[in-house]
Amino acid sequence: MPGSSRKEAEGAAPPSRGRQPPVCPLSAPELRGRLLGAHVSIAGGIERAVERAAQCGFSAAQIFLKNCRQWTAPALGAEEALAFRRAASASGIYFFAHAGYLLNLAASSDPLAERSSEALREEVRRAARLGLPFLVLHPGAAAPGEDPDAALARLVRRLRALFPKEASPAGVRIALETMSGQGNQLGWRLEQLRRVLEELDDPERFAICLDTAHLWAAGYPLATPTGYRAFIGMLEGLGLADRVCAIHLNDSAAAFGSRRDRHEHLGKGSLGLAGFGPLLRDPRWSRIPMVLETPKVEGVEDDCRNLRAILPFLSGTRPEPLRKGPETDPVAEKSIGVPPTADL
Repeated sequence: MPGSSRKEAEGAAPPSRGRQPPVCPLSAPELRGRLLGAHVSIAGGIERAVERAAQCGFSAAQIFLKNCRQWTAPALGAEEALAFRRAASASGIYFFAHAGYLLNLAASSDPLAERSSEALREEVRRAARLGLPFLVLHPGAAAPGEDPDAALARLVRRLRALFPKEASPAGVRIALETMSGQGNQLGWRLEQLRRVLEELDDPERFAICLDTAHLWAAGYPLATPTGYRAFIGMLEGLGLADRVCAIHLNDSAAAFGSRRDRHEHLGKGSLGLAGFGPLLRDPRWSRIPMVLETPKVEGVEDDCRNLRAILPFLSGTRPEPLRKGPETDPVAEKSIGVPPTADL
């Protein structure tokens, strides 16, 4: 997820265009009571994320809790945390967080696993201070050539050690994200996530986050009503449908079943705009937050444009194709995507 093409590293300010409020923000009537928005930057202070999300008219937003490509960060002060909580409460926006990309709790290397565990513990502390309900976490990666089952067992063991089931109250939930299967990633098959959640046996603490681009690249056929129904059937059959607490709305610049993780503007990738129709119309997700993680060549203008492309699905009308614009620049598109598995 390099640079500002998807989610910034949060260590530097986003491009100048991204710092400006959108010319035409979303309105509450357009959102029809749904929890919709995008990942927003915390550059300049976590409270600024509330300002940015509110300027766009979002009803939901995802944030990082620190620079996503660094292990450590300055302490989150009590005043900063209180300012965020007050601003978020006043805005009415549903905020949740995404953990950093360096974490790999499934690592075969004990030093990396220990560092990942401590980093996750600190991110959960930060999320709790900010009053956030859950933290999205990549399940991690196996060692090259390793049986994924061994890596999944390590992931379960470390999560159980970090968050004992007998601990009360549960506090911030951990939402394991569905992945594309790039490299040695875990969590690209629903069965893998089912195994982790079953072994942890703690629905109050652990959940999942669906990512449309990842699911598509992993070979789940979301693009048609028939394919979507088949996917839902698998999700329900594995007992995962009621464990979903968030959805990442992303088109895919990679082909179906390619196991490559490359996000694209909605309607401009291989999943296609129509692929979001069944998802948006499905009443089971009516109170689940859905956020974009799409490129931000034009900053928040891209976020508003992407959401407007799918909002007609909420009313049953046929969406218009996204307008072509600066965000289709082929040079910019080369930067779209996520880091290789080694960055996890």
